[in-house]
Amino acid sequence: MGLRLKIGVLAAMIVLILLIVHFIKKDNINIKYALIWLVSACLMLVFIFVPKLLDIVCHILGFELVTNMIFLIAIFVLYSICFLFTVIVSTQNKKINLLIQELSILKQEVEKKK
Repeated sequence: MGLRLKIGVLAAMIVLILLIVHFIKKDNINIKYALIWLVSACLMLVFIFVPKLLDIVCHILGFELVTNMIFLIAIFVLYSICFLFTVIVSTQNKKINLLIQELSILKQEVEKKK
């Protein structure tokens, strides 16, 4: 990896980490969801400073090429994020339905009192 590319990726990861921390402080993102991004950015920083580590991990996991391992990990992470968001949306949907039911019960009680 060339020096310019290392510096560019390093700058991008630092900006990403600072942006995530900023969103956490402003309470725009929940910490448990921001952890995925923080961990991935920190891992990229580690791999920038120790590029041979990717080769070692690739060899341990049995991949022939580092790019194959990176693509498989990226696909797995994206699939996991989609599953996590599906669970979150389902939970939120149940809560919304419960709130709608409670609201309609309260409306009926208010109308009965009038």
